[in-house]
Amino acid sequence: MPDITFDLPDELYDSLCEMATDFGISAEDLVRQMIALKVGFNPSSSATPISACFLRRLTDDVLAIANREPVHFVDLDKRKYVLISIDDYNQLKAS
Repeated sequence: MPDITFDLPDELYDSLCEMATDFGISAEDLVRQMIALKVGFNPSSSATPISACFLRRLTDDVLAIANREPVHFVDLDKRKYVLISIDDYNQLKAS
């Protein structure tokens, strides 16, 4: 993936670092996941799942992605989960 460099004000960078710490990820991963989510890509489609905190703060956006494909996330205790649509769940249940 190509690198993108942003020139952020110190206050914004500090806020992103603080938020990322709450999520248990790096500021770079947080920004990558936020950008992917806002443009409609699954932020968990790579090897790193999104955090449960990220899910709570951006629920509507994450649910929109989950309607199309599974979203992987991890909680603060490092337990892993997958969020899928009810249609996908019903298909799995019927199998």
